[in-house]
Amino acid sequence: MRKLMPVLAAALLLTACGETSAGSSNELLISSASSLTDVMLTAEKEFKKTHPEVELAFNFGSSSKLRNQIEQGAPVDLFLSASAKDMDRLEQEGMVERQDIQNFAENRLVLASIEQLDETDPEKLLKNSSGVIAVGEPESVPVGFFTKEALSRSGLWESLKGKFIYAKDARQVLSYIESGNAEMGVVYSSDAQLSSSIRTRIDLPQEGIEIVYPAAVIEGAKNKEAAEAFLAFLSSEDGQKLLQEFGFLPIEGVNSDA
Repeated sequence: MRKLMPVLAAALLLTACGETSAGSSNELLISSASSLTDVMLTAEKEFKKTHPEVELAFNFGSSSKLRNQIEQGAPVDLFLSASAKDMDRLEQEGMVERQDIQNFAENRLVLASIEQLDETDPEKLLKNSSGVIAVGEPESVPVGFFTKEALSRSGLWESLKGKFIYAKDARQVLSYIESGNAEMGVVYSSDAQLSSSIRTRIDLPQEGIEIVYPAAVIEGAKNKEAAEAFLAFLSSEDGQKLLQEFGFLPIEGVNSDA
């Protein structure tokens, strides 16, 4: 019996170490819309000042692609979407709770170009354009969906179809413009503001179009506490100021620092 004791003790020690390691994991897995890339990388630095023990791991992409990954079982703690439609679908599928969905930012659409354009009417610029116009893919990318809705209301979408180059996400729309592969394009105001190459930014008419960023902790999240803490930071006074610095619009009624 005495010979067995060291073996049993070693086994118990390894088991305890394994449980401690798994239970103390502080990696926070965040799937985030690509248009949030720059502000999230800065938000990470600010968040870690008060939560140094949390390791943030971001997966950036179009909201629809990220939603599909979550549906397929990808490990995600927190979803930051640029599309209420994609978040609603996850809610309908029981992957997020309705009461947990929280809007944390808004955005606007702008017509952008690396050229300094004298004309300030976006509809005239689009109609008279002789080059390529970059837009998001309307069936799978939120910025494309909003662009189609805005241009359709102006009666321009169908007439401009032959000039479009379609992008897989908001960042690719911007890259087409910055590289000169498109004469102009429709991007989020936040993306255009941060680009050092963009010289023309003109708001598109978008009455009745709300570009809202909802967030929610995913059901079964491994690090729910850290996910809730990071979302609380984004909704705080400091988080909202940071989002505004990166060109996003604040959400009315979010909690201030307390």
